[in-house]
Amino acid sequence: MEGLDPGEDPAAWYSDRHGVAPGYSALLDALTRTPAERRAILHSLFEPTEEERDQGLKLPTAAHRAVAELVAAGFVKVVITTNFDRLMETALNDAGVVPTVISTADGVRGAAPLVHQRCVVLKVHGDYLDDRIMNTDAELASYDPAMSAYLDRVFDEFGLVVCGWSGEWDPALRAAVERCPSRRYATYWTGMGEPNQTVANLMQLRDARFIRIPGADEFMSDLRDKVISLEELASPGPLSVGAAVASVKRFVAEPRYRIRLDDLLGDEVKRAQNRHADGMRLDSDEVTTSTIRQRFHGYDASMEALAAMLFNAARWADPPHHDIVRRTIASLVPPDRAGGYDRWIEMQRYPAILAFYAACAGAMSSGKFALLKQLCDMKVRANGRSAVALPDLSAAYFNDNTARQLYDQALYTPLSRHLSRTLRPLVASADTVPERAFDRLEVMLALLNLERTEDPAKKAYLLLGMFSWRHEDPAYTEIFDEAGAAGDDWPPLRDGLFRGSAQRFERVRDGFLINLGAASHRR
Repeated sequence: MEGLDPGEDPAAWYSDRHGVAPGYSALLDALTRTPAERRAILHSLFEPTEEERDQGLKLPTAAHRAVAELVAAGFVKVVITTNFDRLMETALNDAGVVPTVISTADGVRGAAPLVHQRCVVLKVHGDYLDDRIMNTDAELASYDPAMSAYLDRVFDEFGLVVCGWSGEWDPALRAAVERCPSRRYATYWTGMGEPNQTVANLMQLRDARFIRIPGADEFMSDLRDKVISLEELASPGPLSVGAAVASVKRFVAEPRYRIRLDDLLGDEVKRAQNRHADGMRLDSDEVTTSTIRQRFHGYDASMEALAAMLFNAARWADPPHHDIVRRTIASLVPPDRAGGYDRWIEMQRYPAILAFYAACAGAMSSGKFALLKQLCDMKVRANGRSAVALPDLSAAYFNDNTARQLYDQALYTPLSRHLSRTLRPLVASADTVPERAFDRLEVMLALLNLERTEDPAKKAYLLLGMFSWRHEDPAYTEIFDEAGAAGDDWPPLRDGLFRGSAQRFERVRDGFLINLGAASHRR
């Protein structure tokens, strides 16, 4: 507009010339004089061309589609958005939901009561096809009283999941949150980094919980999978997870409660297995990426309480209770091979794998290395054959092709990734760096399995975990340094691991590094 050449960096040129960084509101003000002109500019930004459609551009994202599926399942009733586009409406229509879209004060006045609506999409800044869109600082300073009153009702009558809003550029929306008089329902605020001060203030007002997420697509997709899986497998038990864990801690405190601990864990195993029998039939459901993911998340949901109980039992239990932990895990292993789809038969082992890792993580968290070895040496009967828990219940022994269906791209050690994410809340309760703690566990499992080889330096099968591709400060160097510094006084050796010998551990360590190098070379 000024007839000048901005060079290769228009943003820097604008800042130098005008003394401020280029802002969305200021640029639109400079480029357009009327709402119609503004709409014409924005129209091309939102409407995909045929070429863009072929490339998957300007179409609903995984986050849009996950929210739409939650709406279709009845878990979400109101979607508030500051966006002008129609991606949310498109995703809802694709999911079989026809929403009531409110984008103006007139729309608010003519809307039916919320109680009679299946889904409302509230577009507080308007729709890009309507000249009344609001996107300049002056326009966003306040809303029409009808829109403000509608927001007040939504914020008062519903819980909130906030995703993708910084709270910085929407003073009218921010004011609506601040006006909310009650905290009757929970608020969860998500973000990829630490919340800014504005968000922190709003969270304090709403008594909100902050959740760090990798991105909207991942978070919403994961939320959808878990919520729907919980609904499918809903079967109320006598105790919440917190109450069950509290009972475990009370029962392991004294040997006289040994029978009660056994009954508590046994009852939870039966509840989980009943859910699996009802919702995880071996001869039902077409085997697809979607159904595999649903089954993983279904198992995770049904095992949430038991995994927490086993983690804490292994963490706090004394030797008189150790056999109860072992028996509980062994009871989850399918003893005989049944008929059905091969993929579902294979996935039957997953609850036992999850339980095994939960207990091993608990033992590691409190330095109970003798129990860790007992868990690894535990005999189980799996699919009609005798086996040993390690390696049979290791993530490395699980079919990678099945576990990779959890992700949208081929990844190394996919089940290890999933177990780390699933057990993270438990591990985080005992370790400030849960990812590191999980890596240390996988290193120790690999070392213990290798120790069974008479000469570990020879070619042997190394149980690979996430440590195998973390090249910067890997967890195994930390363990090796600790062992080298402590010598025979290293706690795992004192508990009888590696035959209680520093010399034997050094041979296993050397074999680990040799086989790890060979595995890395094959990749």
